[in-house]
Amino acid sequence: MRFSIMWPVFGIIMIASIVGIAVFIVNGKSDDTKNNIIKYKEVKVERGVFRVTVTANGIARPINRVEMKSKASGQIEELPVEEGDFVQKGNLIARLDQKDERAEVAQTQADLDIAEAVLEQAQRAYDRKDRLFQSNLLSEEERDLIVLSLVTAKGKLVQAMTSLERAKERLSESTVRAPIDGIILQKHVEEGQIIASGVSNVSGGTSIVDIADMSSVYIETGIDEIDIGKVHIGLSAIAVAEAYPKHKFNGKIIRISPEAKIEQNVTLFDVIVEVENIDGKLKSGMNTNIEISIVNRENVLLAPTIALQPTKKPGSQSNQRMVLLKQGSEFVPHKVKIGLSDFKQTEILSGLAENSILGVPMMSRLKAENDWREKRIKGSRRFGAKKQKKSR
Repeated sequence: MRFSIMWPVFGIIMIASIVGIAVFIVNGKSDDTKNNIIKYKEVKVERGVFRVTVTANGIARPINRVEMKSKASGQIEELPVEEGDFVQKGNLIARLDQKDERAEVAQTQADLDIAEAVLEQAQRAYDRKDRLFQSNLLSEEERDLIVLSLVTAKGKLVQAMTSLERAKERLSESTVRAPIDGIILQKHVEEGQIIASGVSNVSGGTSIVDIADMSSVYIETGIDEIDIGKVHIGLSAIAVAEAYPKHKFNGKIIRISPEAKIEQNVTLFDVIVEVENIDGKLKSGMNTNIEISIVNRENVLLAPTIALQPTKKPGSQSNQRMVLLKQGSEFVPHKVKIGLSDFKQTEILSGLAENSILGVPMMSRLKAENDWREKRIKGSRRFGAKKQKKSR
């Protein structure tokens, strides 16, 4: 009795379900037909600059960094520089205690004066003896002795002159002067400190200061192996320091390492960019961002890369593409010839004019809507199938 009552109820439910699904399918098809009209996003062909760049991080380094040491040993009496000071070639950097050196110069100068006097006396004696020898009033043996005295006096004079020269050199070595125009990067000692000679000391001597010309600097950077084939010596580059994000420093590539290095499983090649350090803003060790200009073409026709599609015709040239060119109210297929391209823009060599309008089909939204409707229809059909199986 219960079964006979339930059967008409299930029958009514089934009929209603089938009718509802049919209506949904019809309406869905009607909506799909209405919404399947492809919409286009309009983009314009414009004239501009086409640039291809390679970017990397780098560190500013001085080009000519000099570690200054003294040839002499001794106590520093004068050290008039501080870190950050600008010095010119020949400026005083440090002066050591010169008491011993000055005494040695005075002593060797006195020795030279004596040697000059001895030589002058020996020369007069030789002249007298030689006249006697020419008059046969002096034996040859006596003449040889006076010649020996003259030669000895000349040798003593040379020795005295050499000693004086060395003493003056040691005196000058106790004064350290800047070899170049530059900035004091580091100061390693202070006044009163005793330093070791950089020449005679086994350890290499004591460093006094580090000085560098910072009018131009090197930017040391690493270029990924994917991009290294695009760069070469002489390419222009722009450096932007983190300390001056709105200031651009112009430079160029001067060196590319022939050997790669591995950093965190990434293969990099060291590249050196020489950069003009305007106003000395770049400091040694500053972090910078480098942008290397691979291509820089001005006044060329550019179209958004998304508007270009490969030609479907077999054997077509690799630099040919298809676009949808707006003519009136319609978008018609049109063949163009392209040049260089990146992910954003493509150079148009022929086939389009400036201000041409291209269409980009908005297919992603249409596809998403169709997928959603199809999913709903499939879900409804599965629901009906389960009801029928249960009614049996």
